Amino acid sequence: MEKPILATTLSGLFIKQEAWEKAHILWYKEAAKKLKDNSVLKWIDKPDYFKGVDEVMQRLYPNLAEEERTKTARRMFFDSVIQNIQENPHLKNNKVIDYFSTLKKKYRLALITTNTRKALERILLATNLNGLFDIIEASEESEKDDKIAVFERFTKKYGKPLIYIGGDKKDSFDYCKNHKIQGIFANLEGQEEIEGVKSVHNLEELGKKLAQL
Repeated sequence: MEKPILATTLSGLFIKQEAWEKAHILWYKEAAKKLKDNSVLKWIDKPDYFKGVDEVMQRLYPNLAEEERTKTARRMFFDSVIQNIQENPHLKNNKVIDYFSTLKKKYRLALITTNTRKALERILLATNLNGLFDIIEASEESEKDDKIAVFERFTKKYGKPLIYIGGDKKDSFDYCKNHKIQGIFANLEGQEEIEGVKSVHNLEELGKKLAQL
């Protein structure tokens, strides 16, 4: 009999969210360097900084089709994520990694992520996470940051996981609720709680939740 699937994410669990949250800073700095125009740096401190991406990409690559610009923008972003991880070893949650390694005896560990496959390979290599996950479902290069699309591909291939342990992306938990998948918010970094979603704040609490399955 196959072991049940325990689905997870990277950000906020195995790797601190800072790796992704601050990647846009490096992204805009690199774009400013390529354009030789520091005015694009105005987007860095804006809460809706992502709105500047299309504008900057159109200036950088005016002759590319929209789909190709999206792919290129995502590659640039993931380059920034990987640079963050490589320059800041503290972003890797070693205790979490060690704990989930012990769960492999009982579960198949699945990673559901909006990182692209190519970027993910580099991230896993940079954090020595190769081999931890039994199943990986990543984002397509042509997609924007759409966790629902990745979730849907995953469930079509493998069925519903026994449980999903994720970061603070509410759309992931909305998907789980709508498809009757138990979800737990691994709020290990003191984020704002998500209404209607069970959360844990340390590995001891997580262990107790898993023991109830």
